[in-house]
Amino acid sequence: MKLIDIFTLLIGISTVLTSSIVAFHPNILYAAISLTFTLISVAGFYVVLGADFLAAVQLIIYVGGIIVVILFAIMMSENIYRARFLDQARKYLAPIVFSTAIFWVLFKLISKTQFSLVADPVRVPISESVGVALTTLYALPFEYIALFLLVGLVGAVIVARPDYKEIHYKDEGSSK
Repeated sequence: MKLIDIFTLLIGISTVLTSSIVAFHPNILYAAISLTFTLISVAGFYVVLGADFLAAVQLIIYVGGIIVVILFAIMMSENIYRARFLDQARKYLAPIVFSTAIFWVLFKLISKTQFSLVADPVRVPISESVGVALTTLYALPFEYIALFLLVGLVGAVIVARPDYKEIHYKDEGSSK
């Protein structure tokens, strides 16, 4: 067994375990933190497949951006991270049976498939061409999207403030 095979196996186990925590943990804060490790594991799969740009995008956008926004929303919500979301275990019985059946069918299908190995796969680096495109031809749209996301985050912070509704309604009441 090669080192890359061991690395892929460890990434697969990590992905399955952390995504199970995301799906079944009763505390939403711990589920969001586990989602971080799931997305990092997916980035590891991209590295194994030789898709370096997708791995970087996965880490920067999903782990660096989306998870921060999710954790920010959880922390700004009133006591949502203390709430428990698993009321009854029996509501998970049907999804567990369904996903186990799908897993069994896919496992049988994969075990019966004859895969052909490529002797020397061609690796095409796309990171350089995408980087050049983002800094030359698409620099303005890229900066516009970044500014748009920043304005959205600032707006979310303003709306999420606890005293936003009180200040907003006081100003409307005083003008009448």
